[in-house]
Amino acid sequence: MSIGSIIFYRVLFGLSAIMLYLAVTGNLNQLALKRKKNYLLLLGILYVLQMFSYYSAIRYLGASSAVLLLYTDPIYLTILAPLLLGEKNTGKTIFALFLGLIGVFYVTRPEGGFEQLEFGSDYLKGVLFGLAGGLFSSGVIISVRYLRDEYNGLTQLFWQSVISLFFFSPFAVSVPRNVLAENLPVLVLFGVLITGVGAVFYIRGVTGVNAVTASILTLLEPVSCIFFDYTILGNPIHSGMLTGCIFILAAAIVISLDDSVSLRKLFIWDRITFNKGAFVRRKPVLRAHNK
Repeated sequence: MSIGSIIFYRVLFGLSAIMLYLAVTGNLNQLALKRKKNYLLLLGILYVLQMFSYYSAIRYLGASSAVLLLYTDPIYLTILAPLLLGEKNTGKTIFALFLGLIGVFYVTRPEGGFEQLEFGSDYLKGVLFGLAGGLFSSGVIISVRYLRDEYNGLTQLFWQSVISLFFFSPFAVSVPRNVLAENLPVLVLFGVLITGVGAVFYIRGVTGVNAVTASILTLLEPVSCIFFDYTILGNPIHSGMLTGCIFILAAAIVISLDDSVSLRKLFIWDRITFNKGAFVRRKPVLRAHNK
């Protein structure tokens, strides 16, 4: 199957699972469009570009290397987040970013040396697609953060999926029926787990911490990807991957400890804003807690 057709059916089945969940829980009203519709469209377009770049990198490099290149987004976010979101980088964030980038270098370094990066080679194409995926991923994170006050995580996920289906719909009809039927069980499972479950957790997590922190925390994903790449697909693991995983896990631990206080503040703030009737009366309590 082509990259576009794989993405289309993944999103289709994931979106169906999300709609079913919202219908059962009686929350379909959450999908209503409000302000910032243009930015919601931008989120969907960035999501399309991210997925296409990422899947192209997988095709050229393999899953383990591609997922690490996708997570170069902290590099872009370190520059973009302060400019677009006004978020400051702390010392621990910069240190965790440094550890994460070392891990990325070790995992993606070719075993035969960097001479494999010849012009026109599949490896170079994969690296370029992976780096582009990281750039678009940083755009997705920033867009999610900007829209979080207007649309919750499920609403954002729903509309970015609808927009993705529109752009990838031409690829859907290009798949032969016998090929689609053969891969249908995997596509259904893939769509429900990744889009219907994993993406919900991811988007809600991103809205709970600052952009750079969210990006570094999700570096745990390539660690698990390497494990599944070895156990399910049977691809070998070289020493650089193991070294890189150590640095990536260290980065995630550092940033988790640094953000623990912010997460507690966010939890208290959500409880206060949820109970709108007590918002004004309890706001001074929040300020006292923050001090």
